[in-house]
Amino acid sequence: MTDTFAHWLRQQNDREDVVGELARSIENDEMFPAHGDKAIFDGYFSSDNTVPEVRASFERAWEEFSGERA
Repeated sequence: MTDTFAHWLRQQNDREDVVGELARSIENDEMFPAHGDKAIFDGYFSSDNTVPEVRASFERAWEEFSGERA
């Protein structure tokens, strides 16, 4: 079974890097998408109040997630 990005990211919350920080930041976010392709998460992280550092953390996390699934 293939993990969703949301599930994969939540499993990263013990990391001591930007991906871990991102995982902890969405831990209790009820608005965070449970599933979807990159476009869904791009939309989530493209809101007007998303700081560039968070967007960069998402891009890094997505690259890792995509690489592990390849």
